[in-house]
Parts: sequence; C-alpha cells; structure tokens
Amino acid sequence: MDNIMIMAFSIAVPFLLSAVLGWLFIPRVLILSHRRRLYDIPDDRKMHDRPVPRLGGITFLPILLICICLTIGFWVMLGVPYVTDRLNLMIIRFCLLFVGMMMLFLVGVVDDLIGVTYKAKFMVQIACAFLFPLSGMWIHDLSGLFWIHEIPACVGIPLTVFVVVYVINGINLIDGIDGLAAGICGISLLTLGIAAAVMAQHFFLLFAFGMFGILVPFWIYNVFGNVQKSHKIFMGDTGSLTLGYLVSFLLIYMAGESGKTFPSEMLIIGLSTVLLPMFDIVRVVIARMKNHRNPFLPDKNHIHHKLLRTGLSARWVMAVLVMVSLLIVLVTILGVDLHLGATLIFLVDLGVWLIFDYTSNYFIHKNHRKKYE
Repeated sequence: MDNIMIMAFSIAVPFLLSAVLGWLFIPRVLILSHRRRLYDIPDDRKMHDRPVPRLGGITFLPILLICICLTIGFWVMLGVPYVTDRLNLMIIRFCLLFVGMMMLFLVGVVDDLIGVTYKAKFMVQIACAFLFPLSGMWIHDLSGLFWIHEIPACVGIPLTVFVVVYVINGINLIDGIDGLAAGICGISLLTLGIAAAVMAQHFFLLFAFGMFGILVPFWIYNVFGNVQKSHKIFMGDTGSLTLGYLVSFLLIYMAGESGKTFPSEMLIIGLSTVLLPMFDIVRVVIARMKNHRNPFLPDKNHIHHKLLRTGLSARWVMAVLVMVSLLIVLVTILGVDLHLGATLIFLVDLGVWLIFDYTSNYFIHKNHRKKYE
C-alpha cells in the first residue's frame, strides 16, 4: 500500500466504523437508561427542565477501543511498514492510555450513577496524568511560548501532569449545555487529525478520527434529540472525562514529538483548540476567589451560563461558543502562517477571548436593563 492509501485508510476506517457503531449503540443506551430510570435530574444549576439520560458517554471508550484494535489489526495483516516499525513503542503508549481512560471511565460511571466527590475525581485525574510521563510522553519544549524552548524533565513532567488535569477539567466543566463539549472537542479532534494527516502520523489519526466519528451521532442525539420522545441523551462525566483525557493525550503526544515528527508550530495550533474552556476556568476561579467562595465548588458563572443571561437560547449559546473556539483556532493558524511567534499568538488569542468576554458582559447588562424598563 502506498502512503496515500494508508492515510485514507487511517482516516476513513476509524471514522466510519466509530460513527456506525455510535448510531447502533446510542439508541440502545437510551432504551436501557429509560428502563432503569438512569436520569440526570434537573436542579438550579442545570439547563434542562426534564429528566434526561446521562450515560451517552459509556459508548465512547468501548467503540474507540474496537475501532483502534481493528484498524491496527488490519495494518499488521497488510504488513504496513510504518506500523510494524513502531508497533512496540505504540503498544506501550496505547496500553497506558487505555489504563488511564478506563480509570476515568469507571470514575465517570460511578459519578453519573451515585456521585463522586471532586477531591476523589481530582486524585484519580492526577494519577492518570502521571501515566503519560511513565510512557515517555511529557512536555520537553514550549516552542517559544513566553520565550521558553527546551525545559528539563523536573519541570516538564509536573507541567505535563498539570496540563492534562487542566484540559480534563476544562472539557468536563464546559459540558453544561447541549452540544457544547462535543462541539469544541470535535473542532479539536478534527484540527489535530488534519495536523496528523499533514505529518503522516498514522497512529495519531486513529485516535483523533476514531473519537470524532463517535461524537457525530452523539452530538445529533444530544442537540436535536426530543426529550418528550425520549431521544435526548447527555454524555455525563463518563463521556467528558474520557474525552478530555483523550484530547490531552493527543496534545501531550504532539508536545513530546515537537520538533521531531511534528513541527513546533503545530503544538501552538493544537493548544488553541482547547483555549476557550481553559480561559474560562481561569476566569471562573478568579471570580469565585474574589467572592470568597471555594474555587472547586460549582456555580452558574461559566461562559455558557453568562451567555444565557444575554437572552440567547441554549442552542444559540452553543453555536456562538463553538464559533468563538473555531475563531481562536483560525486566528492561531493565521498567526503561525505569519510567523508571529508563540507568545504573540497566545496574547492575540487571549485578546480575542477578553473581547468576547467583555462583549458578553455588555449584552448581559443591556438585557438586564431591558427587563426592568
């Protein structure tokens, strides 16, 4: 098989297989959830007003595992040189990745069913994050961000753990409105997948397009599913924790290969795909601390809650935030193309976020005044 055929195979097979399996299994999870009454019950913080099944995320890991194992099996049978040359290294990383995903998957299932304290989830996330350095993946070069390039292991390994936990929580906390977490992660996976295709990173493609394929049917059920007809489903913590861990794996893998199989500029583009939830965490934590509240306890101050206070519908809020996330990615790509440097690109992305945040504040005040006129 030539390189083009291998690349097409690496994209099409995991994407199509995971999408088909998603269409098959998500309706079955819906039926099971309704029979067992496994619902996300509405409360003051939540956007829905009727009980909705919250176990959509239990399909993510099994389907991804099926797709990746089958695709690698096909590669081995076909004798693809790239696979056979790097198979031992990738098996180590592959196994440790799925150990971490399984741990978070189980924590997510328990949390969705009976609840888990934030301290327990945090400790499991840290333990899972340490699996990346254990497999030889850690951030060793910041690609010029804040004018820093190579960093020693004593700095890079703790930084890697911090970034992994940060991304996992960013995805988990942004999952507060239909289609938002899946939409932002879809942009991230598609961007990272395209970067991997450009650099002919076949293993990377499997994870990116395999999970992207699952998100397509889930997003449709999540956004367009009718609650009254029992067709709507949430990913729950099972899905958001699994998704956040996979995205962080791809980012750390890219960081570990920065300057080797991936140009350093692509790491900046990869990080831009999750900047919106990461910026939002910083804003929310600062606001909670200013109000003398526990920064780890939930509230209704996330960016999707803010936009709802402007008068937009939930679906429009989702669309706006997905478009802002896409805008940040496009601005980053333009900055890389213009050779602006990582630090300046990051500051421009931060500027885009701040303008958007202050604009939302303006419309919140405008909507508030309109109500009392």
